[in-house]
Amino acid sequence: MYTEENARGRFPLRDILLKAIVVIIFLILIIFIITKVTTKDTTSNSVSSNYDKVFSENLEAMENAAFSYFTKDRLPTEVGDVKETTLREMVNSNLLEAFTDADGNSCDVNNSYIRLTKNDDDYTLRVNLKCDKKEDYSLMKVNEYDYCEHDICKRDNSKEDSKSDKKEETKEVEITESSDTSKNTENNTNTNTNSNSNRSNNTNTNNNTNTGNNSQVKTMYEYRKVTNPVLSGWSSWSSWELNNHRYVAVKCSSNDANCLREVQLYSRRERIGVDSEGRVLYATVNYYSYRTRTLISSGYTDTKWSTYNDTNLLNQGYTYTGNTR
Repeated sequence: MYTEENARGRFPLRDILLKAIVVIIFLILIIFIITKVTTKDTTSNSVSSNYDKVFSENLEAMENAAFSYFTKDRLPTEVGDVKETTLREMVNSNLLEAFTDADGNSCDVNNSYIRLTKNDDDYTLRVNLKCDKKEDYSLMKVNEYDYCEHDICKRDNSKEDSKSDKKEETKEVEITESSDTSKNTENNTNTNTNSNSNRSNNTNTNNNTNTGNNSQVKTMYEYRKVTNPVLSGWSSWSSWELNNHRYVAVKCSSNDANCLREVQLYSRRERIGVDSEGRVLYATVNYYSYRTRTLISSGYTDTKWSTYNDTNLLNQGYTYTGNTR
């Protein structure tokens, strides 16, 4: 009897322990799976965030280089005109260093560009960057302001407000000075009498002048002169160097003022070491060489307005554009 009761008492305890062990193992598996998924998502988000950060820095570098590139002679002149250059040309002109994305891959130098469009009162600057995993652009209004470090820049309301404050201060000084001159009242009567007679005479004179000017309106003609850029000869090719920056080959046309640096590539199989088992290891090693030239004078287009058949402008190389005003 005692043995049967002990046997009945041990079996329920063993069952409870087995169930508890199964539950604990199940909970450990769930926690492990959740930890894996969370860690993977966190790592993925971190990598994506770093890629976006590097992309934004590269896009900002192109924006800054755009202000240096669009000098006075490179600005579009007519409404709707567009001036554009690629990332390849910007690198060749040493406006910025060649850069890569967060994965070390070179961005698309041909489909990445800066573009300036002429509006009625300002310009629209578009900066487009295309890399391996992302393509995006920025748009901004720019113009020729007095406070620009370059020929064009973004509008800064704080600097314009300070200018308007200075103008208001100047006006206050002028009002004070004019009020001081009214202290001498003894001669005002004679002065006012003469002023009234002068006003009547001036009115008649102005009417006659305006009538004469209206009858002498002339048509003005637009002249334009295009000056081509002047480039130096090419330097000698540099010695071959390891292509750690992943430069791409660049070939310039003879009259391309934006292309000041040519790059040629060379690859070969080389011995790079020995593994732990004594076997010789070989790999393809990439080299590059470059040569440069300088821009002696930039090409530009000059526009002038004058009367018909202005021999002075025609002798200087200007031609008619067909526009009149």
